[in-house]
Amino acid sequence: MSSTNEKDPIDPLQGESPTVEQLRLAALRRYGILDTLPELQFDRLVGMAARVFHQPMALISFIEEDRQWFKANHGVAFLEVPRCDSFCSVAIAQDGVMLIPDAVLDQQFQSYPGVVGDPHIRSYAGAPLVTPDGHKIGTFCVFGPEPREFSTEDRDLLMSFAEMAMDELRLRQALQELNQVAMNDALTGLPNRVHFRQHLIEACRRADLSGEKVVVGLLDLDRFKQINDTFGHAAGDDLLKEVAYRLNDATATSDVVARMSGDEFVLLFTDVRAVADLGRVTRRLEDSFAVPFMIEGQEVFVHWSLGLSVYPDDARELDALLSFADAAMYRVKRAGGGHSPFEPQQDGRSSSQVERLSALHRAIERDELRLYYQPKVNAQSRVVVAHEALLRWVRPSGMVSPLDFIPLAESSGLIVPIGRWVLREAVDVLRTGRLQEVCVNVSALELRQADYVDHLRSLLEESRVAPRQLWLELTESSLLEPRFISVLQELKALGVRTAMDDFGNGYSSLMALVSLPIQMVKIDRSFIAGVGEETPDEVRALEVVRGIVALATAYGLPTVAEGVETLEQANLLTKVGCTDLQGYFFGRPEPLP
Repeated sequence: MSSTNEKDPIDPLQGESPTVEQLRLAALRRYGILDTLPELQFDRLVGMAARVFHQPMALISFIEEDRQWFKANHGVAFLEVPRCDSFCSVAIAQDGVMLIPDAVLDQQFQSYPGVVGDPHIRSYAGAPLVTPDGHKIGTFCVFGPEPREFSTEDRDLLMSFAEMAMDELRLRQALQELNQVAMNDALTGLPNRVHFRQHLIEACRRADLSGEKVVVGLLDLDRFKQINDTFGHAAGDDLLKEVAYRLNDATATSDVVARMSGDEFVLLFTDVRAVADLGRVTRRLEDSFAVPFMIEGQEVFVHWSLGLSVYPDDARELDALLSFADAAMYRVKRAGGGHSPFEPQQDGRSSSQVERLSALHRAIERDELRLYYQPKVNAQSRVVVAHEALLRWVRPSGMVSPLDFIPLAESSGLIVPIGRWVLREAVDVLRTGRLQEVCVNVSALELRQADYVDHLRSLLEESRVAPRQLWLELTESSLLEPRFISVLQELKALGVRTAMDDFGNGYSSLMALVSLPIQMVKIDRSFIAGVGEETPDEVRALEVVRGIVALATAYGLPTVAEGVETLEQANLLTKVGCTDLQGYFFGRPEPLP
């Protein structure tokens, strides 16, 4: 990206109208493309053009005030040239495609450094990259060291390449805009649950290197429902915005304040060197709420309950870390409010984890694990096309919630043997023909096992199940770990299809769709929940889903909307282009008969 302190080519304080060149440069800057890293979609286009035109060099480049910068280059060893030495700078000043059969014979170009020196350009063809409002911001060009005549067909074909590059550029911009919408809370402007997880992952990675602590705090407003009931929801929303402001004001610039849902906020403190520093953290928050809030002219004191957990002292798994902060928060709420760190020996739910972990170790041999299957239907025909296998733990004392035992299995490492049990059961269902396609959730810890793909291959070969009948669903954070790219490629080569699960509720930006070897995107239920409610949030939720579907479709990826609970939701999601639908409306998870 260009430096943030770089002056905008249009100065709003100037009295004069902007020039054509200033408008062109402003249009270029709006795409946020300058000085970005290579991106596969652009590299593929220049490689294809070089082959089609039988030219050794091809570029997608952009023209700034004083330079030509290459976003994608094929056969060129450098990344930019001065604008005064640029063929493409001349090309954007002309109409249509600029064709030069032999630069040595062209008086305008024969003395250019790129002609008399490397790369010794003789033939050149450049088509302008034109924005929807007509600004020429760069070129798509091919060139080589030998003279060459270009035909009318060559000119038209190069223009098509330029149009494809602009399509990719606009899609890239749409991805970034949608990513911004999807990562922030509409009411408060704070990071949302999705964005917070991104910050938390990065903070924990830095803490692993620095040896410092990361503190997670779940903060819930006490008796917020009473405020809503007394003053109305509009006043409640205003209060939430003021709370967000005060929390931001009370925390350091390196800290993060996010809104999880309703009146629940989550805090991330990264400047903590020891657990003893927690007192300093909570004093800042107490001071920020000491002044009353004004609601419709009345002074209202707002109290809160805060639970804290510390990485890596309390847990290294992120879900467990959040769960422990949640446990601490509910303990202090039951005690009347305030704040407290996570203390296993004082928390009823946490003290039972030792016993529960011991029981989980024996769950397989005691035959306590079950797979429940939820149907997934085609959005257009409403015909069942697959089933998702969902793990359940049925103890003699009753069923244990997956929200309680899955994080425990992951933090203890038990998810590996349990995951393999799930795979065997799912493959056996396919082998017996009871279901035709099954989707299985896979954790990052399972993928880290060196023999994961080999184990799965043996399982499929022994059962004689076609690999295409099995889907593996992985979270965004798992998919984006660099070490897993090769695993995904192996799975694809094996014939097993993979899906990005809970899309929008993890670490990645939407740009992840470009390079990951996946075959499906499952849109997180948090985006679906607001659809069909006839509120401003419903319009926003549906537009976000529409954008995700459009972008996924552009990359050839089908989409599944999770959490569909009403006919109206199903119809609206079908209308915006979702490929498949899944949720209670079509069937709850049930064991096979």
